[in-house]
Amino acid sequence: MDPNFVLIFLASTQGAKQCLDTGAAVAGLLNLPLRLAHVQIGPGSIVLPSQEQLSEYEAEHLGEFEQKQTQSLREIVKEWAHACDVDAPFDLFEGDEWHVMRRYRGKARLVVLASPHTQPLGHRDVLRAALLRSGHPVVMIPPEWSGAFGQRLLLGWEDVAPLRRAIVAFTPFLSSASHVEVVAVNQEEPALDAARGVLESIAPHAVYRRVDGEGRRTSDVLLDEARKIAADGIVMGAFRRGEILNWLIPGTSSRLIQDSFVPLLMSS
Repeated sequence: MDPNFVLIFLASTQGAKQCLDTGAAVAGLLNLPLRLAHVQIGPGSIVLPSQEQLSEYEAEHLGEFEQKQTQSLREIVKEWAHACDVDAPFDLFEGDEWHVMRRYRGKARLVVLASPHTQPLGHRDVLRAALLRSGHPVVMIPPEWSGAFGQRLLLGWEDVAPLRRAIVAFTPFLSSASHVEVVAVNQEEPALDAARGVLESIAPHAVYRRVDGEGRRTSDVLLDEARKIAADGIVMGAFRRGEILNWLIPGTSSRLIQDSFVPLLMSS
């Protein structure tokens, strides 16, 4: 397995084409090869909230659904690769995505995947597996996304370790973007001074602004700012308060993951 590649993790057919197109753009910018992966989930990998295990009927239905998904993804990838003249390995697994993602730890440069809430039952933990289990930077593609990627980037500044790691991980994107806007929500001018110190050598053309949230959630403010500048990507840190606390009390990163209409470039 190549020690350095861009991994497109296809959880299902939902959003697969968008992930393939964006993944190809990411790999082109980084001058790295592509690798694709999909996991056919087994009944033993799913625990429903209302019961300890799937019924015999549910297990059989799930198995048929997963087989159809895998076959459909084969066809989507084959058609896409032919149209785009791409030759990328396609790894197919059976099991669960948490364990499969560990195979790529330290090998993938970053992971491209679809918004988790758009995926079928059993395929909604890929993002957490990539960010938290394997420590990969992630480019998350929201449903219905189309168009350019990474040319107009918004960065929601907060001086925390996950965002600083995201800046390092996505330095090539920040450096090559035609427009970078750095927004500090409900923060004073010294916060922007700190941002300039981190970013001036990476994105010397960046624009810096303070924004008053006026009582709104930070995630909503950032999405409004993304609309204003026609952003095609938001650079962010994820789960800085820890996964469990974010699950109990959703924070900015959880809300952006759920609500974003543009790709998210994130690190934890």
